[in-house]
Amino acid sequence: MKGTIFAKTALAAGILLGAAVPTPQLWGTSAYAQSSADSSILSGLDHRNYILDDGSLRAEGRTIGSVQEPSPFVGISRDSHTGDHYAWTENGLVYQWSDLGITGAPKLIKGLPAVAQVSEDVMLAQSGDVIGYASAGMPGGIRISAHSSGFALLTANGEVWRYRSDYSANKVKKLADLPGATDIQSTSSSVMVLGSDGTVTKLDAETDSEPETFTTGAVSIAWVKEESSNDLYVAKSDGSLWKYEYGNAKSGTAVASVKGAVSVNAAEKGLFVRLSDGTSGLYANGKWTEVAPARLQSAALTLSRTSAAKGDVVKVTVEEKFTDGSKSKRTPAASELSVSDAKIVSVQKDGSLKANGLGSAAVTFNSKGISAKTTLIVKQGGALTGAGLVGGSTYLPVRPVFAALGGTVTNSGSNWTIQYGDTKIQLQKGSAKATVNGKSVTLKGKVQTLDGQTVFPASFLSAAIPGASVKWDSKLQQAVVSLGSASLEVESKQTALLKKKQQLGSLAQYLGKTYWINNYSGAGVRFSKLTIADIKIAESDYGRSYTLVFKNAAGSQFASAEYYAAGIPELLGDPDEFFPFDPRVRYGGSELVWNQIRSEIVAAGMNKQHVLLSWGEPSSVSTENSKRGVIEAWVYMRGGVTWQAVAFVNGVVVGIY
Repeated sequence: MKGTIFAKTALAAGILLGAAVPTPQLWGTSAYAQSSADSSILSGLDHRNYILDDGSLRAEGRTIGSVQEPSPFVGISRDSHTGDHYAWTENGLVYQWSDLGITGAPKLIKGLPAVAQVSEDVMLAQSGDVIGYASAGMPGGIRISAHSSGFALLTANGEVWRYRSDYSANKVKKLADLPGATDIQSTSSSVMVLGSDGTVTKLDAETDSEPETFTTGAVSIAWVKEESSNDLYVAKSDGSLWKYEYGNAKSGTAVASVKGAVSVNAAEKGLFVRLSDGTSGLYANGKWTEVAPARLQSAALTLSRTSAAKGDVVKVTVEEKFTDGSKSKRTPAASELSVSDAKIVSVQKDGSLKANGLGSAAVTFNSKGISAKTTLIVKQGGALTGAGLVGGSTYLPVRPVFAALGGTVTNSGSNWTIQYGDTKIQLQKGSAKATVNGKSVTLKGKVQTLDGQTVFPASFLSAAIPGASVKWDSKLQQAVVSLGSASLEVESKQTALLKKKQQLGSLAQYLGKTYWINNYSGAGVRFSKLTIADIKIAESDYGRSYTLVFKNAAGSQFASAEYYAAGIPELLGDPDEFFPFDPRVRYGGSELVWNQIRSEIVAAGMNKQHVLLSWGEPSSVSTENSKRGVIEAWVYMRGGVTWQAVAFVNGVVVGIY
């Protein structure tokens, strides 16, 4: 129903038209809670949407319990026009939802006064006002019943009113005074009123006809639209359920398949019935189906990543399957999670995991007798440094290694104390003795200093930490510490270069090599010396590329363009770009000569190689013998218009013409 008065209220219009939809309420780390195992259904719409007797709400596979909403839920309804569901709490909060998918959540509608009831899209405030209809001139009500073109209102003293949005006049009308009335059910043409004495009275909403006693002995009533019919169902004090087709008292028939009915309400399809033994069910199209509260059937635990570095926070998600066929994903509460080793992984207050130290730990979820398990592997984010060989034995740095494993390391002078879970380890520099939980252990070497760090014999690690082992990688000159499924690399001074060479393969031969610039631009002055300090590697969709990093005599660095692997030797082997030798030493000449070459000047006294470096290859060459020796002439086209010749006698420039 979309009444014109209702449309004047901005909030109500937002609910009806989908504008300014309120933001969802968030419930901290645990999005949903489970109801107690012995709970039963008070009222509902189908097997996925109902209210439990513990005050919790089941909404499309989600259970909102007292952890998220302390005020118990007291009512649930559905707008037959939009398909939206509503549930409201004892303190008047209203939640709205439709199709939630696997991760959605009912939304708390903010900005409303405290609500007592929702019928279709009409809301009755606890103050008695129908929200959006304050100007309609109706008294305060205790119950409403909406239909396609309006609604009926029941007051505390038994007055029954109706409102029709499709009438141009006489929208509001008082239908009757029925003291003791407790509930109403309406259609566009009639209103059924339930009295405290069990009498059901029928009122004609269109005419001034006298009220008609419809039936007696009733405890609950509900209008239900099924296919082309619009029938009234009545639960009676003897537990019987009666159906009255089109609200006709003469055609009432008992529903034989339902016994012990105590309350009824319109469902998603058909009628929802609560029985005296606490069970509930749906009656639709002549068939009775019991509806039991959903129970958690199975769970699967997933992590935002299966491996992490120390200090990382990993999010946890549990996907739950229920006996009603619904599934949902949520963040588990911290109380639902446990870990096998808190030194490696710990549970945070928000239900996430904190990676504390190297190793692997089992993560277990438990809820309502259902459990799920997964494993988080904690790896070192990057290699440590400080490993080395002393007398042929592997040594490891004290602080970095024990800290990476998740221990707490303190130092006082030459004494070191490590707390690793329940294990207390004490080391002393210069000593070949250690203590583990007060027991003396002999080391295979002394605690000492190596490359500025305090180190200990690596063989001690397996004695101090069960399951830990250390191997020396002679190829990369590093130690590899293993603990469960995780491993930690501790490099020596040589490791970084060895790893780089391993990555570079055949290009490693160029590291540290020296070249002199010929015509290669952007790396310094021509004929100056460069050393290849590094070769950087980059990965892309097109493959691996390499960048040369040159360093000059002053320590300044220059980066080349990016090349594929084949381009590096091609570049460095091109004499037009680089010399693999110092040309000034090989070809001789003063600093003045080399400066002239840089300025593309040819002068007397230069040799042939100087001229080639300055002007390049000549256009033509001629020779002639003379008393002075062999005269050789090199002819150049200079500037594109002028011919110049360089004359050599015995290989030395004697003139430029």
